[in-house]
Amino acid sequence: MIVPANNVALEYDMYRMAPENMSFHSTRMRPARNCEPDNPEKFRNELKQAYGLLKRSSDVIVYGRTYGTHKNAGIIREVFGSDVIIPEEAVIEYLQESEIKAMWLGTPYIKERTDEEKAYFAGKGFNVTGSCGLNKVYALDIADTELDEIRAMIDKNIDSVKNSEIIYISCTAMTTSKILDKLSMIYRKQVISENSAILWKISRITGNPVKILGLQYI
Repeated sequence: MIVPANNVALEYDMYRMAPENMSFHSTRMRPARNCEPDNPEKFRNELKQAYGLLKRSSDVIVYGRTYGTHKNAGIIREVFGSDVIIPEEAVIEYLQESEIKAMWLGTPYIKERTDEEKAYFAGKGFNVTGSCGLNKVYALDIADTELDEIRAMIDKNIDSVKNSEIIYISCTAMTTSKILDKLSMIYRKQVISENSAILWKISRITGNPVKILGLQYI
């Protein structure tokens, strides 16, 4: 996994959710200003260095950043090839495979970033019945998000949540392994996060069966 240096949630979630026969090996990348690279050539070189560290030890490569990733997916795939896991795209693949059209989007972000995420998924053909963010900026604050905060955000938007088929909690920097099943049972819907979608995609690539938290309720 290629993980931004200030992300303290992704590795934690992977080891909590994954089976014992799956291991994770990480290298860190410098966090980018505004959460996305602003120098394409520098970004490309950093990715190549990271790939050199991971390619011999790993069956699957995960690019572990969320916000703004879709803007740079071309460079990421240029370096790693088509099999690299990009979290947003793993979510989309799960929704498409499950024939889910209507989703509710929750993020830890400020409104501008939440609106950008909403527009991205709407542009992919999904009906985003509603969205809301927690107005957080810093990675450590995002990682410390509690179940009660997520519930309050969802309850505030419960009418648009009811119109959805699935609740999607965005951001790899948000720890979700402890809350996915709880949210699914409370709201009687499937709940997917970017970190659980990564694990779902790893399972698909490797053929290693994994129970994905939050996706059991139908």
